Amino acid sequence: MKVKNKAAISLAVFLVLVNTMVMATPVKAADPSRILKIDIMAKGPDFDAPGAISFIKGTIEYNKVTGECLGQVEFELKLYDESGEKIYSMKGELKDAAVIPGQIFPCDVRDVTWINLWLIMGEGKLRTTDIDIEMEYRGNLITLPNTGGQYITMPLVFLGSQFGEYEGGVWEQGGWAFAGIMNEFGAGTYLTKYMVKMVP
Repeated sequence: MKVKNKAAISLAVFLVLVNTMVMATPVKAADPSRILKIDIMAKGPDFDAPGAISFIKGTIEYNKVTGECLGQVEFELKLYDESGEKIYSMKGELKDAAVIPGQIFPCDVRDVTWINLWLIMGEGKLRTTDIDIEMEYRGNLITLPNTGGQYITMPLVFLGSQFGEYEGGVWEQGGWAFAGIMNEFGAGTYLTKYMVKMVP
């Protein structure tokens, strides 16, 4: 891991998620039209950033007044060096964002096509440690996002899988969640909570 003292921020252009996803069958967990609220939490070692711990909390809620299904997401990633010292953190939030159930996502990293995903996407806020760090992420050497220690507004995304379903099977480690910058960098780890409240 190489640390460089730079102040400039270099975040790649956000790729519109709708261009890479298509609608699939409704999620098996519940009929989306009957859902009042879903609480999702994922916490633990990040499965794409060695030495990092991720925390993701998401809420999907049906608004009885507007008829919309809106999502709220908070996430944090903390990266530690070999001695256990925290050297980088990323924190983000997404409020009143669009929710699309039943998504498909081809994953080149794990060579599967995920199905029955919850997608939340919209303009959110992101803050990182004011430092540039290069690390291997999903098989590539990248420079982690650097917002100069300030919150900036940018497009963020959340993907959640209740069971870890993919075409042809179910992921052995179970459900997972990812939150961050689409096709860039984010926090990803396995679910510790998934609770659904249905319309009676």
